[in-house]
Amino acid sequence: MSSSPRLPGQPSQEKVIEEEYPIARLPYNEDTIVTLVGDIYRIFVQLGYMNNRADGEKELVWPPPEGHSINEAICKELNLSPKVISLMRRLPYPVSYHIAADLPFKPWSTAFAYTEDRQIRDGRDPGRWIFDEPRTDFLLPHEIALAGADDEGIHLILDTQENIIRAPDWEELELEDEHGNSLFRSLPSHHAPTFLAEYVNKLRSLEIIPGGQESYGCFYDEHGGKMYPMIKKVLQEQYGWPYDFRETEWKAAARDTLKRLEQLYP
Repeated sequence: MSSSPRLPGQPSQEKVIEEEYPIARLPYNEDTIVTLVGDIYRIFVQLGYMNNRADGEKELVWPPPEGHSINEAICKELNLSPKVISLMRRLPYPVSYHIAADLPFKPWSTAFAYTEDRQIRDGRDPGRWIFDEPRTDFLLPHEIALAGADDEGIHLILDTQENIIRAPDWEELELEDEHGNSLFRSLPSHHAPTFLAEYVNKLRSLEIIPGGQESYGCFYDEHGGKMYPMIKKVLQEQYGWPYDFRETEWKAAARDTLKRLEQLYP
């Protein structure tokens, strides 16, 4: 069947496809990023993923009103931008890198704990610092790694100038052109608030459930066999997530409940 004739003055389909609607991107807003990252950690705490140890030890540190005490001498040495330093001071963090490694920020992705001096350097090269001396100029001064990939995860690199997050995996982060220039910035990026808000929504809707046993965090999702729907059912129907959530009761029962479910649905 032939296509309908084009009316006079009607643009061709090819021209419509080529044209892009101009979008005036909103500027980076530190308050928005701080709020969204805080929302993620608040859900972690509500669900007992963090700050629910039997020994009562804290696993998460919130910034005081004046902000964390970040080593500004190291920041100056690394030529970090004022926006990056300010954000470092205002984000919540795992209390140490070791806790961050045990309790990932996203599946297979570990948050940097910039309250530790070493992590300020480590975060400048999120793909190499674990096994090699970090290249302290790998990220640009206005970029900050919120998290680094583990074996199969993604790096989360926030660009405070463009208000975007780049999320390359291990291989993508190390891509270079023939002159040795990094190529990961040419890969598709994400509007930073939208990217973080989508993760908040996945956690809140229990599309992803942070859990695991003490000192060993993991995430349950639809690929987790029978275990995932049972945890979701327990949280929603027995403990009222999210609107009538019996947080204290869940936290008291979480370890034993997850252990029993893992035995029933290995």
